[in-house]
This record gives sequence, C-alpha cells and structure tokens, in this order.
Amino acid sequence: MDRGIKILVVDDDKDYNLYLTKFLSDEGYITKGITKPMDTLPTLEQEKFHIVILDLKMPQISGTELLKEIKSKYPNICVIILTGYPSFKTAVETMKLDAFDYLKKPFDLNDLRMALNNAQKTYCLIGSSKDKLKSSVGKKLKFLRKSKRITQKQLANRTSLSPSLLSQIENGQIAASLTTLDKLSAALNVKISCFLDEEAVEVPANQ
Repeated sequence: MDRGIKILVVDDDKDYNLYLTKFLSDEGYITKGITKPMDTLPTLEQEKFHIVILDLKMPQISGTELLKEIKSKYPNICVIILTGYPSFKTAVETMKLDAFDYLKKPFDLNDLRMALNNAQKTYCLIGSSKDKLKSSVGKKLKFLRKSKRITQKQLANRTSLSPSLLSQIENGQIAASLTTLDKLSAALNVKISCFLDEEAVEVPANQ
C-alpha cells in the first residue's frame, strides 16, 4: 500500500538504519535513511518529509540538539525519537522540544506501527493523499495532452489558462479546481471523471 507519506530515518548505525528503512518501505512509506546527523537539515531543505525518525545518541551532534534545530526550522514535522539509552531525563527533554513519541531500542515493530498511525492522525498526514491526487491528475492531464499531440501553449489558448498554471498542474505542484478541470475536459474532449477516476485513463509509468 502506497501511503504517500515520506519518512526520514536519521541513525548513524548503518545496519539499523537499513533495517528500519526497509521495514518502513515494506509498510508502504516513502523512506530515506541518512547516517550522518549533520546531513539532516540539508536533506530537509532539499526534500519534504512528513516524519523524521531520530536516534538520540550520535556523533557530532546529540539527537536532542538536532531535534531542537529541526523543530525550530520545521515546526510542523513530526519527530519520533529512538534510543538505545533511554532515561527519564532525555524523555522529558525531547517531549519538551515537541517530539511526538519516544521509543526504546530494541522495540516491538507494532509499537512503531502504532506510533506512526497515531502520528498520521495527529498531524493529519492521511490528508497527504491530496498530494497523490494532485500527482495523479497531473499525470493524466499530461498523458491526455500528449496523446492528442497538443502542446501546453495550444492547450492554454484553448482554455484561457496560462501555460505556467498548466505546467504546475501537470507536475503535481498545485491542485486543479473543478472549473479548471471543466475547461480542460472540454478542450481535450474527455469527461471530467477521466481526471479523477483511477481506472478512467491508464497512464504509463514513464509519463
């Protein structure tokens, strides 16, 4: 199942990092693992992640300090703490810094599943399915336009929509309104449902 939720795993233990990222990928999450804690903020600048799973004891910078930096710059990111050296002090410190959960290594995988499920509800990440819908609509628009051999400029002229707007929709950057979809469906001579129904148009993977 593709959940459409991106998780960044920050753990300097390469084997454990690989173990976690594989487990999360198998669970349907889009996952990336990094083993150098100083790469965390640059990675978050380059890509959007919904959840960060953060080890506490790492070289160069402590997980607590890194959590503080993450939250100061990205307050809406959910951070789940992992630690092989649990203590009441670090638990309190991380919760004060707005960590969502605190899990002790080794942990039951069901505990991680529960933490992630709770995070999805608390941070409204289930709504990230909207991102999947934007991407799906964009791919279908691009596929239909190309299959009819229509350029973006030609489609823009037919719909009175700007080429920039069409490009953003095709790339899944913005959601198309129903009014916009109505204009596009008329210009492409298809039903609006072609953009919204998963099986209405089969879009090749490379489109």
